[in-house]
Amino acid sequence: MDLVIRLPSSYPLRHVDVDCMRSLGISEVKQRKWLLSMMSFVRNQNGALAEAIRIWKRNFDKEFEGVEECPICYSVIHTVNHSIPRLACKTCKHKFHSACLYKWFSTSHKSTCPLCQSPF
Repeated sequence: MDLVIRLPSSYPLRHVDVDCMRSLGISEVKQRKWLLSMMSFVRNQNGALAEAIRIWKRNFDKEFEGVEECPICYSVIHTVNHSIPRLACKTCKHKFHSACLYKWFSTSHKSTCPLCQSPF
C-alpha cells in the first residue's frame, strides 16, 4: 500500500494533500474513510503529520489483525490480485487465497485440502 503525502511549498498555510495509490485487500470505501479522517485530523485539529500517519497505520494494522496467512504462499495479501485468504477448508478451517487453491488443484490434479487432504 502506497500512502503519498504532498506538502505544499507554503505549508502550513496551505493544506496537505494525502492520497493512497494502491489498496491491498482494503475496500475503496474504508480506504477513503481512513484518508478523510487523516486529512481532517491534520487540517481541522492542527494535528502533527507524524501522529496522523500513526493513526493511519493503526487502522491498517487493525484491519489485518487476526488474519492468518495462506498456508500455500505464506502471505496475508496475495502478490498478484491483492486479496486476503477467504476460502476455508470445512475440516481444518484454514483459509486460502482463491488463486493459490486454483493453482494447487491444477498442479496436484486433485481437489483436496493442501493441509489435511480432505475433499474440498
